[in-house]
Amino acid sequence: MGPDGRWLNVAYIAVVIGIGLASIWPNLTVRFFPAELKAPPHSAPLAASPALKPGPITPEVGKVNLNTASQAEIESLPGIGPALAQRIIEGRPYRSLEELDRIKGIGPKLIERLRPLVTL
Repeated sequence: MGPDGRWLNVAYIAVVIGIGLASIWPNLTVRFFPAELKAPPHSAPLAASPALKPGPITPEVGKVNLNTASQAEIESLPGIGPALAQRIIEGRPYRSLEELDRIKGIGPKLIERLRPLVTL
């Protein structure tokens, strides 16, 4: 095979990669649509709207309940591995987050890190 055959192989590989990339590209990109906030003519200004006031960073719905969560849910928390998750489950029930301090491997720093992520 001469030099022309080598370029043909390179071109073929480039086409195959291009087709493959084109077929998966929609799954790799995120589409952003501009959102426009418009108040109805009869309402108060948007700044006074209660829906736009600051709220909690993590909604209560997304928090992990340490008294009812599965081991996998507890392990999904930062700094919690399988052994620590098992100790948390064995120490149930909890009335306050500070009670986690009695569990080996959990200290004040980890409790503060978990505070916005968990509920009881």
